[in-house]
Amino acid sequence: VLFIGSIAFAANIVAFTLYSLPPVAVCLWLNGNEQGLRILYLLALPMVGIAIQHVIQKRYDNFAQQLMFKLLAERETLNGLSMLDPLTGLYNRRGLQNRLDTLQAPGSHEHYVLLLDIDHFKAYNDHYGHMMGDQALIRVSAAIRDAVRSRDVVCRFGGEEFLVLLTTAEPQQARATAERIRQEVYDLKIPHMFNESVATNVTVSIGIAPLTDRNIGDAIEKADKALYEAKHLGRNHILVSDDMRAL
Repeated sequence: VLFIGSIAFAANIVAFTLYSLPPVAVCLWLNGNEQGLRILYLLALPMVGIAIQHVIQKRYDNFAQQLMFKLLAERETLNGLSMLDPLTGLYNRRGLQNRLDTLQAPGSHEHYVLLLDIDHFKAYNDHYGHMMGDQALIRVSAAIRDAVRSRDVVCRFGGEEFLVLLTTAEPQQARATAERIRQEVYDLKIPHMFNESVATNVTVSIGIAPLTDRNIGDAIEKADKALYEAKHLGRNHILVSDDMRAL
């Protein structure tokens, strides 16, 4: 403590001198050297205490700031390593990629990508608030998961966008699964008034595309195009990609 106090006192000697010199000079002149030294000690003691407190507080603030930055960095690292979406418990994009890396060849059947989007979800958040929006996402996620097989992969692909990877399926099975998901979400009966004149339930639109040669980017692009067209049909619709329409 004395060592820290000495350092602190030395660092603040100029301020201390300017602060204490006038009263000390008066005390020395009035009381003589012996009494003056005692008064000087009494005046200096609080300043040393203040200086020590200042140094300790500064070190504490620096430590707290460094600890906070370290914890934030570790949280970001853990979030980056996590394969699950924290809100819904579904796979995130990293989890999807991990499953793709271990995906077996489909054999006589194909894998299919279903890209889903909750209709008018921005309007839902604006009207009901983000807390209700999160609850809707959780319920929709559970409905999607319940509508597919245990071996299929369900991923939260974006804010209100989901991706389902159907493993080893037929075209008719992919369509049937998409219809089951669409109906399950509609049957949740989550109220949704996306404008002042239309009141309905939360719905999803779905685009379907085959996963060829494990080219997930190409499959997502085709499914996204089909999803875009489904929304333009009035939403709550399902459409397949161009290369599936002949099947």
